This record gives sequence, C-alpha cells and structure tokens, in this order.
Amino acid sequence: MQALDHGPAYLPDGLFAGAQERVLAGMKVHANTISHARLAALEDTFGRTRSVLGDDRFNARSRTFIQQPGATAAPLTEIGAGFGAFLREAGESAGIADLARFEWLWLKAYHAADAAPLVLDTLTGLTPETLLDQQLLRHPAARAGWFAPLVHDLIGAEVPGLAETDSILIARPFADVLISPASALMADVMNMAENQITIGNLLARLTESSDDEAAQVDAVMQSLVALITAGALIPA
Repeated sequence: MQALDHGPAYLPDGLFAGAQERVLAGMKVHANTISHARLAALEDTFGRTRSVLGDDRFNARSRTFIQQPGATAAPLTEIGAGFGAFLREAGESAGIADLARFEWLWLKAYHAADAAPLVLDTLTGLTPETLLDQQLLRHPAARAGWFAPLVHDLIGAEVPGLAETDSILIARPFADVLISPASALMADVMNMAENQITIGNLLARLTESSDDEAAQVDAVMQSLVALITAGALIPA
C-alpha cells in the first residue's frame, strides 16, 4: 500500500472519514501492528541467522529491511525474500547472508506445492530405451546448490556429512523438510531438471565434455539415484 510506504499524501481520496489527525492516528496504529507482525515473521524465519548475529544486531537489520520501498506490500509469507541479499549489502559477511538464504529456501520448501516424488521402483521395470525416454522434473519442494562454509558447518552439526560435502540438498517429498549432503554433480542434475528433461538428454549433456564417458555416465546415474531416493525429482 503506497500510503504505508510514502505517507498519508498517498491515501486514495475518500478512503477514510473524519479529521486528518484521527486518520493519521489510525494509520500509525495499523502500521505499528503490521511492523510488529513483519518483524516477528523475520524472527521465526531466520532463527539461525538471528542466533549468529545476536538479537540486537538482527533486530536492527530487520527494522531497516522492512522499511525498504515495497516491503510493506509483501505478504507475511514472502517478507523474507531477499533478506539474505539485503544482509550482504548491509555489510554482513557472505556466510551470514548465505545462512539467511538457506533458511529462506528451507521455508520455501516447507510451503511448496505437494507432489508425488519419482520412486526407483518406477524405473526398475523399464527397458533401457524406455528408461532413457523417462521425463524428469525437479520436485516443487527441492533445491540443491552450493552454500558458504558457515552454512555447511552450522547445519553439518546436525546432519552427518554435510560439513564435508560440495552442495546441500533441501527436499520435502512428503510431510517433513529433509536436509542431506549433495555432490556438485547432483546439483547440476537438479539445475537441468528445472525444466522437463529426459534421462537420455540429461546423460548426453553431462557427459559431452568428459574424457571418460563411461565413468561419467556411472557418476550421473549414481547422482540420479541419490536424488530419486531423497525425493527430489518427480516424473514429468
């Protein structure tokens, strides 16, 4: 709402009845309520980031963030979008910014659309030709990629193997969001499955520049099996 971003001069004519002083008082109460709700939403979303930054620093950054142009128009479910990038621009470390990005992706996975994941049993009965024609797509609640060492270290304290891995996989095949180690190749597979792709085309793209095509095919298939086991892909 422009009036909350830029002031009462942007109120539509005739929106409120009564003296301007009463309208302004009502707007202040409403704005304070919205501001509190947005700060609480940031606290709930970025709990780990808050723990690392400390309450005072996190709260100061949050108050500045929600005052950015357009922030008041964002629904509470989207208020944290861009918070990680904002922290980096505000002078926080790349690790802190990436921790906030991780927490945001976790929340997006939690709220993502449900979808039945692809299961290995679906593929085991296929002929080699049919297997290569199988269409894949990233699960709506799945993401994989590189994160800063701070994220690997902090989350790795709870997830075995995460501190030493190249990438992190976030997936919610069913009710719970699951975090697991991922290789760089698994992240590449996920990126290619952002749009519908066959297993055959996936193999072709990921092996075209390899010196040892057979070994690369094996590596891609192992990554594919790991992603399917984690519930990160759906049939398309």
